[in-house]
Amino acid sequence: MKKQLIILSLFATAFTTYAQKEQEDIKKEDVVVEFSFNPTLSDVFKLKTSPNEAESFPKKQLTYQINSKGVPSDFVPIAKKVVYVNIDEPKPVNYYNYIYGAAGFYGNGEFELLLQPQKTKKDYEYGLSLTSYNSQNGIDNKKVDNGQWKIDLGLFLTKKGKNLDWRADVDYQNHMVHWYGLDANIPSATYQDQNVQQSYKDLKFSGTIDYKNSFVKTLTPSLQFFSDDYSSSEVNINFGTELSPSLLGDIIKAKIDFQYLNGSFNQSYESIDNINYSFLNIGVTPSYTYKTDVFRLTTALGLFVNNNKEASSAKFLALPKVQADVILVQDIMNLHGGIRSKMTQNSYASLAAENPFVSPTLNVETSYTPVDLFLGLDGALSKSIRYGLEGSYQTIKNQALYLHNAQPAVLDQAFTMGNSFKVVYDDLNILSVKANVEVDFSKYVKAGGNVVFNTFDPKNQEKAWNMSGIEMETYLNYHQDKFFSQFGINIVDGRYSMTTTNEAKKLDGFLDMNLKLGYKINQKLNAHVNLYNMLSNKYQLYRNYGVQGVQAVVGLSYKF
Repeated sequence: MKKQLIILSLFATAFTTYAQKEQEDIKKEDVVVEFSFNPTLSDVFKLKTSPNEAESFPKKQLTYQINSKGVPSDFVPIAKKVVYVNIDEPKPVNYYNYIYGAAGFYGNGEFELLLQPQKTKKDYEYGLSLTSYNSQNGIDNKKVDNGQWKIDLGLFLTKKGKNLDWRADVDYQNHMVHWYGLDANIPSATYQDQNVQQSYKDLKFSGTIDYKNSFVKTLTPSLQFFSDDYSSSEVNINFGTELSPSLLGDIIKAKIDFQYLNGSFNQSYESIDNINYSFLNIGVTPSYTYKTDVFRLTTALGLFVNNNKEASSAKFLALPKVQADVILVQDIMNLHGGIRSKMTQNSYASLAAENPFVSPTLNVETSYTPVDLFLGLDGALSKSIRYGLEGSYQTIKNQALYLHNAQPAVLDQAFTMGNSFKVVYDDLNILSVKANVEVDFSKYVKAGGNVVFNTFDPKNQEKAWNMSGIEMETYLNYHQDKFFSQFGINIVDGRYSMTTTNEAKKLDGFLDMNLKLGYKINQKLNAHVNLYNMLSNKYQLYRNYGVQGVQAVVGLSYKF
């Protein structure tokens, strides 16, 4: 593992991230379809940079924030997305639609469709996106089916008007997985007749309304229905609004949030008794910002009521946020620091998205972070070299941790053979150091790296189960004329898991190397060759949940 870290550290000093810009309206650019580095059974969540509102000084060029993402629980790919990259064509052409298809080892298949017609006569815009990924088994030494399939269908309708702009979205996902991580001591007579398949269905309606001359600035309603093959169900209603600063004297901003979550599981892990949960969360967050040419101070105080209706209990939470940003050396070095806090309402949908190998018998609770102290530097050493460094200490109350379910006396369920996870909650202190570097070597070569070091101190649990102490990512993008490529390396340190003998055991860390190649056949047609897990490392995302070895996928994309 140390050798892997040294290799990636050397690589990270030389390469950096291509800052990609997403656009909804396709302008006069060529369309390049870009995908996650690990789109089958070797997925690792990437550390990405994203705009930070508190860093947007008038004279400041760099706007990004380092974000840490944990190890995923499954081999499901990160959602693919269309990225628009200038290819320097003499006469660029507008393309509003594309289709992509590919196939490879282990029956792996990828399909993607994007349709976005031009504006109608009444200035409406609408579109459709469809993505599908599947794998037909392919993991060595597994006794049961281990394939996976995921489909995501999205529709949107939007319009810009004189007094308001609005957008409506409908998204449907169906994610099929298998609880294939059986313990070695499970007899064949137990699992031979078991169907270890689980499917998650997720239907979400959401929208955004932006008012131009009103005391309400933005409305963001959403309604989500989530279910599975075991009669579990969940409804999640969210409504948020941001008030116009003019309502409060152009000095104070305010946000109001409402959430109602209601769900049930058809049984508990060791009995036929069902599990019900229901939460009502209401919050208001006033904020104030003071800024000069070299200094910016943002203060906010979130006041929330968290009502656990099933337990007939309620909590009042005061969650402050104070962030100061100072330009130490113009365009070269900026200092930022302060305190952050937040509330996180866990749900079956969010827990299963992070770990689809959970059993349909979960305990759903609320987590919140009252203290997150942070201090960091960011800036640019030159026009082509950007960097960021941040240290933080946070206290999380009721953090959700994934722990293997124990084997009951009678193994009569598809998820009771040492192959599923429960959620336990514990207070957790985390000390983190994050670093990021980006380098533009030329117009055609851009690269970067991210690293996060974490130390965990749980209050009651023996370990911070399945949380990684080190995560590193390095990637290199190249494009010129008709050829484009992406190369990426991901390293994740070992994570602690509980064995069947109730002993804490650390899983081996892993290195995942991926390469994607593309060739522009003509203005509309591209050929793709993607190689995943190139070193064929047979690592485990979770205990007993291995991944496929080296994978190759070949396909075509067509723009129209």
